[in-house]
Parts: sequence; C-alpha cells; structure tokens
Amino acid sequence: MDSALFPSSQQNDVALDRFVAISVDDGSARDARTADLLHKYGLQATFYVPARNPERPVIAASEIREVAKQFEVGSHTLSHLPLNHMPDARASREIKEGKSWLEDILGERVISFCYPRGKFNRTTPSLVRDAGFLGARTTLMNLCDFPENPFLWGVSTQAFSHSTLIQLRHALLERNFAGIRNFFRDFHGATDWQEHFTHALDYVDKHGGVAHLILHSWEMEELGIWNKLESAFESISRRGLASVTNGDLYRLWGSAKAAPAAIAEPVVRNK
Repeated sequence: MDSALFPSSQQNDVALDRFVAISVDDGSARDARTADLLHKYGLQATFYVPARNPERPVIAASEIREVAKQFEVGSHTLSHLPLNHMPDARASREIKEGKSWLEDILGERVISFCYPRGKFNRTTPSLVRDAGFLGARTTLMNLCDFPENPFLWGVSTQAFSHSTLIQLRHALLERNFAGIRNFFRDFHGATDWQEHFTHALDYVDKHGGVAHLILHSWEMEELGIWNKLESAFESISRRGLASVTNGDLYRLWGSAKAAPAAIAEPVVRNK
C-alpha cells in the first residue's frame, strides 16, 4: 500500500494494511457535531453531500467548506434520489451535476461518490466512472475486503441496529452473499450496531482490510445516541488502525491494482 498517504508519525503507530473508514451521509445540519467528535478522537472521514434532499435540509455551502477544512467531502448526487430506476441519461445528469455543484463550492476536484440510499443498477457504476470519480461506495454490508470493482465498495456496519431478518433480507435483495456468510462467521450475528462494528474492527486487526462505518448525523440526533457514537469513535482511536477517507481507499485501490479496462459486472440492486 502507498505509505505516502500517511504522515511518518502515523506510520510508526499503525499497520498500513489495516484501515478504518467512516462515511457520513446526506449532508445533515447535524454534521458539524459529528465533525467535532471525529476531530476530538483524531479520526478521518468522508462526508457525502447532495445539493438538495427532498427528505431534510442540507447544510449550507459555507458549512460544507468548513467541513472540508478537516475532512473529505464527496458527492451524493444533485437531488439525493435513488438512481436504480432512472433512465441512464437522467442518472448521468444527477451524477455529473452533483459533482460540478460540489466542485464549484470547494474549488477542487471531487473524487468520491456515494449512491443515494445505496441504490444502483447494472449501468450506474459505469456512469459514475465516466463522470470522473475514482470510486463509489455502496451500502452492501458486512464487508471488510477491498472490492474487485472500485465503484462497488462495500461497508462493514451502519450506525443503526438492524435485526437479523433485515440484515438477511437486504443482503439477499442485493445478492450480497459474501455479506450473509460474513454476518454469521465474522460478525457473529450481532444486531447491536456498536457490537457489530467491534467485530469488524476485530476482523481487520487479525486479517487486514477495512472496517468501514457509515452513519447519518440526523439519525444520531433523532435516536439520541450521540454518546454511543462517541464511545465508538473512542474505541476506534485506540485500535492502531490507519484512519483513512474514502478517497484514500480509492487511491490505494488504484495503487494496488492496475485500473481495469472495463468495470466488472456489478451486483444488481432493485429493491
């Protein structure tokens, strides 16, 4: 892996084949609180922000620039609408215009993308690639390995406690069969999200890979679980894993493998 991504002081303390990543989705007004907690524990993260969201307000441009002073900001499309049932032309506009909007705010290239609500179809990853992103993150759960396709990055845990039934239902609909196996084998069927993510950290400590936590700041507020989130961040900070952004992972993927000429056949999400 490319040790140049990490300062020499961090290289002395971490194993560079063992990573922890945190994604904060939706551009909530509560993202500033999440950013403060991340800073407190010396953790990196990627904040995925759409230009607008029909479900809730999005942080202002000035707040996005404040977050970007410490963390990566990635694109979450223009309108935060699921892409899986859109015609390709419309989906492409959502992807490209969301990228342009965010680059205009930040004054720099945006390389990281996240599928709204985790929804995509067979052609969506190619649209994301063609828009100029280096990689894209899904919501395929119970995964800690580098993917074959950089536009289909999975995650380990969502900071929301899903029942076993929901875990299995989502994995089956997503054809995430590795996730089903891992849920029982590596995550020990845990349904409490903090326990679930602890198993991800344990797995990466032992085998290498990426323990990837995704969260919504608005959900932390609605559920009243900021203390639980802080406890999780504190636990991460004691692990000695390399804390990286999603963009760091996408660059690492590119340094570890020659970029394929064509995107591998992606998992189909039609739920």
